[in-house]
Amino acid sequence: MMKLHLFFLAALTSHFFLASDAWRFWRKNSQCPSRNGASPYFFGTTDLNCMMAQRDKFKRSVPKRNIWSYIHRFVYYRGKYFDFLRNSRVKISSSRLNGHVCSGRMEGKPAGYSQLNLSCIMGCAKNYPCKYGKYFFLWNNCHRFANKLSEVLCSSGAQCPSWCLGNCNTTLVN
Repeated sequence: MMKLHLFFLAALTSHFFLASDAWRFWRKNSQCPSRNGASPYFFGTTDLNCMMAQRDKFKRSVPKRNIWSYIHRFVYYRGKYFDFLRNSRVKISSSRLNGHVCSGRMEGKPAGYSQLNLSCIMGCAKNYPCKYGKYFFLWNNCHRFANKLSEVLCSSGAQCPSWCLGNCNTTLVN
């Protein structure tokens, strides 16, 4: 009985120390369009220790991650990187945030495919803080931001959600 408890404890706690995307290898992207006529998007990560060290060096705000997700997550779609920062700002860029000094990776296989145009998903990213609130390290962090963008990319078809249209007057980091 003790071995069974230790097994479950190890399985549960290892989730906190590993990237959670590895735990969902069995899930299919059934809501996402097939690759025909759609563009791929990817999840990726950046070494958070390095990003935090760069904050002081370059005076940039970076998200703080909790222990079980001690990485920064971004979404890459149609040549753009989408990041949600701890100062509740969104960064959209053609280069990875701190990619010139911090190690990181993009998943080898697309997370899904989308028919949305780039201006729509840029609007979703810019309006995210107005729709979902300010950054909070426990529940409104870069991981939730990436998951919400994935949800929009995956399940919206070619129709841009209404909350992504217009400008909610958030600050965008260049």
